[in-house]
Amino acid sequence: MNGAEINQNHGAGGNWIAFVFGAVFNLLGNVNLIFLLDYALQAVVGGIICLAFKVLGDVLSPLWEKHKERVKDFTKMRKIRGFKIRKKKRHDQE
Repeated sequence: MNGAEINQNHGAGGNWIAFVFGAVFNLLGNVNLIFLLDYALQAVVGGIICLAFKVLGDVLSPLWEKHKERVKDFTKMRKIRGFKIRKKKRHDQE
């Protein structure tokens, strides 16, 4: 292999960039950009809503677990013998 062949092969490999740019710009001429912008906006809004629900779930989940534990502890208290929870009497009952 001589030096001239190496330079020719290297130079021929650089034409793919021109081909790719030509193909991309040719395809972009046939695409409705307003549709793409509308779709991108819908995707961003949907992602924000999904993220908000995820964060809300992450915040409320520990609070819900604490509430469930308190309710479970309260129901255990009612099962203890000798511990009665008195019902409040209404004014018409005596």
